Amino acid sequence: MKTWRRVVSLAVVAGCAAGVLLLSESRKTVVNEEVIDAPANVQKAFPHVAAIAAISSSWYCPGVPLGGDAYAGNDYGGTITISNPTDTEVQGVVTRYATENEPELVDIVIPPRGSFIYDFAQGARGAYVSALVELAGGKGTSVEQRAIYPAGDSTQPCVSQPSTQWYFADGFTASDSKEDLLLTNPLPDATVINVRFVTKDGERQPSALQGYVLPPHSLRVLDIASQGARGEDLVGVELRAVSGTFVAARAQHYLGTGRLGYSLKLGVPEVATDWWLTTGDYRGKPNEQIIVFNPTQDEAKVVALFSGEGGVGVAPLNLTVPAHRVVSLAMSNIAGLTENRFAVSFSVLEGTGIVVEHVSTRQLEKSMATTVDLGVPFVMAAKQWAIPSPITPGTTDALALTNVTALQASARIEGVGPAGALPIAGLDAIVVEPGATRYVALPEGVVLGQLQVVSTQDLIVVRSLPRTFGVKGRDLVAALPVK
Repeated sequence: MKTWRRVVSLAVVAGCAAGVLLLSESRKTVVNEEVIDAPANVQKAFPHVAAIAAISSSWYCPGVPLGGDAYAGNDYGGTITISNPTDTEVQGVVTRYATENEPELVDIVIPPRGSFIYDFAQGARGAYVSALVELAGGKGTSVEQRAIYPAGDSTQPCVSQPSTQWYFADGFTASDSKEDLLLTNPLPDATVINVRFVTKDGERQPSALQGYVLPPHSLRVLDIASQGARGEDLVGVELRAVSGTFVAARAQHYLGTGRLGYSLKLGVPEVATDWWLTTGDYRGKPNEQIIVFNPTQDEAKVVALFSGEGGVGVAPLNLTVPAHRVVSLAMSNIAGLTENRFAVSFSVLEGTGIVVEHVSTRQLEKSMATTVDLGVPFVMAAKQWAIPSPITPGTTDALALTNVTALQASARIEGVGPAGALPIAGLDAIVVEPGATRYVALPEGVVLGQLQVVSTQDLIVVRSLPRTFGVKGRDLVAALPVK
């Protein structure tokens, strides 16, 4: 499939369209920096569900806010949902890492074909808490977290292994907006990292963050604004380990300059050469951007192909993203884009790889609401996807199923309960045309726990979850591919 898309891209590439903002055209020479290339099995570093049985599995949850030592209430915190689709009980251990606590261990049991919800903020102290979930057996188990903050709630899958590097394309500290990096070292030895920021003025490598030490079994938090990136409307971040591995997430509280709300997202552990952004929605002309970050030492030549009802009239875009730089695509400046939903595929024709994020701020009835979601690398496309947490019945456009192949797909959505996986009436034969996205509403009156999507062709599945706390709007988050 990747080869097919590359051929199409090369055949139709046109000149770069208006609206491409190169935030920095300068390129600095980097001396004595080791390049960490994306491995062939890049999908193992991204959140996914293991398709084969294993003796044990581990899940690293990036963390949720606590509100500080003196806080007592319920508008900070979060939960972990652990789903077990098998017919046997699964036992496990949760290890919590809080900014003001020693690590704490809690035994858990997940019932057959059931879920366990763990409040991993309860009793923890400090600003944030993260967690490691270790399970004994349990083929197909999946884990994700939900963060709660006064400005909103945000769901994010946990990842099945730490990484030696993490990337964030879109950071924001304008109007005193808060951006924290949550860095968890679950190892028994210290991890040492180097941190680089990329803004419109170029790159910065604060001396205090070169050789920065993450102690064993710890959680550390970096406030981006206090590290020399205050008042920035776009901050790309690279974190690379000199020794050890770690888990990184970005917590954002947006306070103005076109953004409002809360987001907590896991970082991207690897660059990739092919990405899909399937959640574009230019209806009502929101403030919508796609951010492309190149954290490698090689200049990236990228082609962006728009599709979907809103993107059919958009000519292919040629993008040049210099090493350690960011390019922002404002949808208001994309010629031919209409007020409808759309998808975009990005292919690196020359270079090592990129990272893609999507940001949209939409005017609601009473306020604005900002939504941030991560692009999905093509290697994550799969015929089966797991959804650990329930989605409210009656939610419109709850799931977006994107067919990334050249063949028609037939998909079904199943609920997993005491009788096993059973198709949901009306959702058992969903046709998705090649390159198209089908938006699926969940029926009213059906109590749904964990779900799964099964297809005849490779799909990308993204959830659209109505926020129930703080600033409303929706939270966009990918399901977990079964690999």
